Amino acid sequence: MSARAIALGSVLLLGAFVGCSGNANFGDDDGSTPNDDGSTSNDDGGSSDNDATSTSNDAGTTTKDSGTTTQDSSTPQDSGGITADSSDGFGAARTACINEINKLRTQYGHTAYQLWETAAVDQCVDTQATDDQAANSAHKTWIANENNPNEVCEGNAQDECLGYGDSPADIVACLDSMWNERNQSNCTGCDACNSTQLTQQVINCQNTKTCDFYGNYGGECGHYVNMSANYFSMAACGFSTANSQQWAVQNFK
Repeated sequence: MSARAIALGSVLLLGAFVGCSGNANFGDDDGSTPNDDGSTSNDDGGSSDNDATSTSNDAGTTTKDSGTTTQDSSTPQDSGGITADSSDGFGAARTACINEINKLRTQYGHTAYQLWETAAVDQCVDTQATDDQAANSAHKTWIANENNPNEVCEGNAQDECLGYGDSPADIVACLDSMWNERNQSNCTGCDACNSTQLTQQVINCQNTKTCDFYGNYGGECGHYVNMSANYFSMAACGFSTANSQQWAVQNFK
């Protein structure tokens, strides 16, 4: 299966975001749109996405996040970057993941994310990636458990890489493709929609012809929005334990 990427986001009580980006071989314009009352609707109805090799039920969720998961105190974070304190074999990939996100963020004036890493969070996001890959359905685990914060790893947004692999180079390639969504004509207004607080006004701004989170007017902008958001402060990186063409998720909080 060829590589591609999917992004999903859900944000507290205000609404939910999902989007997908991929490598040069794929585009993705799936998504769900928040209703005016702050709930979400699945505008693709669980139908097959525009990649004939993969079926995705891409939808947003609303997650009530009553707890706070903090960075593992044993994980160093300094001016030289972050080193993941991971014992599951994905330490190098997790390190590359958070540092690439932060390299891109800081280049464009955004505060670096903390690495959201504990043994429980790592296991949770790895399970999400593994189960989604087994079902060949992006965000399936998140969507199925949208009303259970524990099952979505207490996250508020998610990007997902399908089939890129789990080496540091693989995850960097996927993240770079997501970030490059900003260069699309229908994503040029996304930076103007950013804010330190996610309000309904910001959500509405992120669903226009110049910041097209869900790809209603072209390629979607959701991955870039999630990666560059000033209303999130940390990211967790999870990897499938499958034996080939691994999927990966990035959860934001």
